[in-house]
Amino acid sequence: MTTLAEMRAKVRNFIRDTNLDETRRKVTDEELDDYLGYALSDYSLHFPRQSLLEVDPPTATVSAPSDMVPGENSVDLVQVGVDIWTPWKVQEGESLPTSGKYWYWRGGDIAFASTPASAISVWYRGTHPFPAGVDDAFTIPTADEELLVLYAAAKFHQKMGTVAAKLDRFKERGERDDSPLVLMHDLLMREYNAKIADRLHRGTVRVRRIP
Repeated sequence: MTTLAEMRAKVRNFIRDTNLDETRRKVTDEELDDYLGYALSDYSLHFPRQSLLEVDPPTATVSAPSDMVPGENSVDLVQVGVDIWTPWKVQEGESLPTSGKYWYWRGGDIAFASTPASAISVWYRGTHPFPAGVDDAFTIPTADEELLVLYAAAKFHQKMGTVAAKLDRFKERGERDDSPLVLMHDLLMREYNAKIADRLHRGTVRVRRIP
């Protein structure tokens, strides 16, 4: 897995901002981290992190995984032994089930209609975490690192285009549609979105009916 320091270097190589004198660089490490954070959030919308929580011996309630972020994560599947338990959508005025193979949210816990008799497996997904330190690694596949680089580079060119628009000449109609930096941002985002679409397409199994 690629560390944060290595990913910064990949982005710098891409945007040609590798001056050994850090004071002469176009973008700081802090700015790069912001761009990579935006990239990771967008990437996670398309390819969320898949995780598994296993509980054995079984209990009547299971605390949500520590890395689950409210509003950003969701439970895909709850399995008890060989059986798939169904999520119960709690409605106002309805009583909670006290039997059957159901689970529901109670506060920050997954609660079961009855105490399971077998080991519990909870599959869930959510945002890939940003590395805590420069030597910590991203959790995305190596083959997808290119996507983070493209997105971060696009954000860099967006910033440079904004700065150039303030310093360069302005057209009388008040628009800045001739900046090559703005064009570069658009090109990179189109390439990023095209590669996302290609990965989504190739990751889908299509069944064709044979005449």
